Amino acid sequence: MGETAQVIDLVEEKALTIVDQAKAVKVTDSETYTTAGTLWKQIGDMIKEVKDTFDPICDAAHKAHKAATEKRAKYLDPLTAVQKSVKSLMSAWDDEQTRLRKVEEARLAAIARKAEEELLLMEAIAAEEEARANGATVEEAAQEAAAIIAEPVYVPPVVLQKTTPKLAGGPVYRTIWKFRIVNESLIPRQYMVPDEKAIGGVVRSTQGKINIPGIEAYEERV
Repeated sequence: MGETAQVIDLVEEKALTIVDQAKAVKVTDSETYTTAGTLWKQIGDMIKEVKDTFDPICDAAHKAHKAATEKRAKYLDPLTAVQKSVKSLMSAWDDEQTRLRKVEEARLAAIARKAEEELLLMEAIAAEEEARANGATVEEAAQEAAAIIAEPVYVPPVVLQKTTPKLAGGPVYRTIWKFRIVNESLIPRQYMVPDEKAIGGVVRSTQGKINIPGIEAYEERV
């Protein structure tokens, strides 16, 4: 163990030294270009030495980590799956209760609106009869009744109490807004994304010889 630690320390020291040398390199003429080339080869040798030193350690750590994660997954994955399933069942039931509550609210609101409309109609009939009794013409009495009927009908919103019980420590739901494309031709241009994969394929296959409007092809050495 002590010998292995010494080898690791030596490799670390050599690697850091070469990194420092590489950071100080300047290529300004043919001589420094050659010097940089020699250092580049030394860096390659150092990369191989680092891999030879640390790969066995990484492999052993990876195997131990893999064994531990597989053991954890054996118990964790089924628990996570059934927890998600139970939450989905609860969410579906809660959604259905919300739908039923909205249906009932709409039904009660319609009843309330109808009652209000009938009340206005009775008021209009009473006003028309009173106007006739006071000497108004048939047309005048009808206009007075029509004015009452034309009044806007206001029905206070019906809000029923939510029936889903609140559970301490129960699942927490998040509302996520999503979208679906119903007519691609109507999407504004600022929301359209260029197909970079297709553009890159054309540029590479033709070596930039095909002109694509709005695209500039260029070379980059790596």
